Amino acid sequence: MDLSYITADRRFWPLFWTQFLGALNDNVFKNALVMLITYKLSTTLFGLPSGLLVPMAGGIFILPFFIFSATAGQLADRYQKAKLIKITKVTELLVMITATIGIYSDSYQLLFLVLFMMGTQSAFFGPLKYGIIPSLIEEDELITANAFVTTGTFIAILVGTIFGGFVFESDALVSMAVLGFSGLGIVISLFIKDVPVIYPETKVDYTFFKPTWDILKLTMQDKAIFRTIMGVSWFWFLGASILSTLPTFVKEVLHGNSTVGVLFLALFTIGMGLGSVITEKISTKKVEMGMVPIAGLGMTVFLIDFCWTGSHWSATPEGQQLFTLSQFLAADPYYACRAILDLFAIATFGGGYIVPQMTYVQEISDKGVVARTIAGNNIWNALFMVSSAVFIMILGAAGLSIPMIFLALGIINFAVSGQLYRIYSKRSLRLWMWLISNVFYSFEVEGQQHIPEKGPYIIVSNHVTFIDWIFIMGCPPHPVHFVIDYNYYYLLGQKLSPLWWRQGGLIPIATRRESPEVLEKAFKNISKALEEEKVLGIFPEGWMTRDQRMRRWQPGVNKILADRPVTILPVALDGLWGSIFSYSGGRVILKMPSLRRKVKLTFLAPVSAEDYDGEQVREVVKAQVSDYLEDVESDS
Repeated sequence: MDLSYITADRRFWPLFWTQFLGALNDNVFKNALVMLITYKLSTTLFGLPSGLLVPMAGGIFILPFFIFSATAGQLADRYQKAKLIKITKVTELLVMITATIGIYSDSYQLLFLVLFMMGTQSAFFGPLKYGIIPSLIEEDELITANAFVTTGTFIAILVGTIFGGFVFESDALVSMAVLGFSGLGIVISLFIKDVPVIYPETKVDYTFFKPTWDILKLTMQDKAIFRTIMGVSWFWFLGASILSTLPTFVKEVLHGNSTVGVLFLALFTIGMGLGSVITEKISTKKVEMGMVPIAGLGMTVFLIDFCWTGSHWSATPEGQQLFTLSQFLAADPYYACRAILDLFAIATFGGGYIVPQMTYVQEISDKGVVARTIAGNNIWNALFMVSSAVFIMILGAAGLSIPMIFLALGIINFAVSGQLYRIYSKRSLRLWMWLISNVFYSFEVEGQQHIPEKGPYIIVSNHVTFIDWIFIMGCPPHPVHFVIDYNYYYLLGQKLSPLWWRQGGLIPIATRRESPEVLEKAFKNISKALEEEKVLGIFPEGWMTRDQRMRRWQPGVNKILADRPVTILPVALDGLWGSIFSYSGGRVILKMPSLRRKVKLTFLAPVSAEDYDGEQVREVVKAQVSDYLEDVESDS
């Protein structure tokens, strides 16, 4: 990640540090309050024990997002966002002054009121923060900016968690911290650049509930936006459930003291930050939605293992004391390390789950309503998070242990991940191909500037090995639907084909001699795919080379273009002859593999349907491949 974005880029750094200090302030106070409730409160409050007060506190903080986010989104679209950010930061300082009064008076009731006020301030700040980003930077920088914001937020959560966890017993330190961070945030917010007001005619409705319903309806108008918001909201349900039960899990299941509790909260935030960074690296300036179901599955696996670890923890401290950090690690090193790894992995996969979806919402939303869309997202998030607090309190009151709550969350998340995979299966397959290409091979790509921004178009490539399609499929930002030999497609029989081939949208084809019916159906499916603006991948040679010579290209592409005149994108694959998947030596697989073989893929200049000449394009592709012999080509 280019750190100049947050150190020298005048467009972005003031916003980044303003939101960072706000998140830091929130978490110093919230975690100090959580630690006070968990480890210091000796009586019940509002008739509830500490184990139920923590999720209730989370619900109180989130409730304002449900009530006020709609109006906040309208304000963000109606007025100058930079000015409103400054107002919210001054409001934050006033709230923190009230918090200081509550801390010194030892009034938990006032501190819970402050929690609600903090949530209200954050509800108004959220649409401003995310809504101003698309106006500050270029579209191809969005994924980087969001990765910075997400990473920064979780670093702020980490620092706030650790600081709040260690100083919660010192009224002076907590008070100085929350007042100091608020004041510094006001100063930095003065440097945020003004951006144009896109919809100055937006009417602001201060009745709160009507605009809430109106904005919820706005989020439902676009199917892609709505299902993405649902995915984001489920993550916050899951995250809120984990974080609200974590302090009690550490204290009552693992028997750890506040230091152990801080460690686990810190691990979660570090993992989220790491996941965000990894996502930015993999995405390379494009939204990688294929990562979402993969990350969801990862969270499920480690949630279930976290349940297993908690259920099998048997170490208990002597007397009434709780384990210190060193005692916790020494009491049962295997399960202690396993619990740490589980939580860290859940959070890391969480970063890979949330960043693409938040970026996708920003990218596909109309800029004129992006702030209201983000506000609608916040409302749904809040509704899910408040529901998570109710969910945890009901299960806790019913006597379900915290490890079993983690198991329930894992099972539900598995179902959600399955639905996400159904939606994004082609994108996930594309991501897997990219990972395979870059992990097992020294893979170089040239000419990516030639890739059209959207379909329909047809990729035509030379054919050297059984895995050529893997390298091609992982490169374009769009899923590539390959046309393949029906003998491989129906490997398990005419009625069956491998599930992931169907999910990848592969199209089986045969020669007229083999099956006229399959051939006719293939051309119908090809025409339909192009009509739907999809991207096709074709190997015009028809078969892999057996003798290191490029075969003559078959006329099938011309037939397709006669029906659907679309752009042709030539691709040259070099470096694969001699691999175990080629016919080098006369056989496939049965030879010694070479690790990290150097492979180069070159995207050549696109050719229009009118200018396409198979023989000419073949020669252009062949000239880019060093593998081929120069003898007369074999057509056998």
